[in-house]
Amino acid sequence: MAPGVVALVAATSALTAPGCRTPIPAATAGFYYEDAPFALPAPLARQLGGLLTSRELEAIRRISRAEVERAFSGLRIRLSGNRGAFWRVEVVRSLRGRGALPNAGESVPLGFMGGSGAVSFDLVAFKAIQYAPAGASRQTIIEGIGRGIGRVAAHEFAHQISNGGAVHNQADENSYEYPSPDRAAQYYGELHWSTARPLLEEKLR
Repeated sequence: MAPGVVALVAATSALTAPGCRTPIPAATAGFYYEDAPFALPAPLARQLGGLLTSRELEAIRRISRAEVERAFSGLRIRLSGNRGAFWRVEVVRSLRGRGALPNAGESVPLGFMGGSGAVSFDLVAFKAIQYAPAGASRQTIIEGIGRGIGRVAAHEFAHQISNGGAVHNQADENSYEYPSPDRAAQYYGELHWSTARPLLEEKLR
């Protein structure tokens, strides 16, 4: 998985069509944070102007969840905090990555068994600080971290939902499909689906 990608989780719920006794599967995505302290590394904390407060961490959680919800708005999928969901993405302190550089996100699509992925809190926070507009307030950067985490997660969910299908789009830096977190739009711009949208609509109709 290339840096800057994000993931979802789906389970089945028992919705039944009129006149039909067979349950209709309704996709649910599991998005949650690991049970661990999220304290920025000292160099990042200094750049931000101090350690994250509990209120700021809660804001990051709230904003990231809202971003995932916005990314999949209009599609037949419901976001939850269910760690056992069919597709799931966990926000963790950091990811080692498979290459020389760390990853912002990674996923393992598992076909009929769903999928599992993760987002690196530390790397997203680092990039949100790096790409902050000149003179940006601390609050603006906190919001950028939340958006960045949610957007990486959305990208990872797309990998899982497509079951490893073609998701990346290197031609559009303002798309969820862009395969790298090295861009200001990931944290401070507006993103949209591009090449993956038809596939998501097909899978989640």
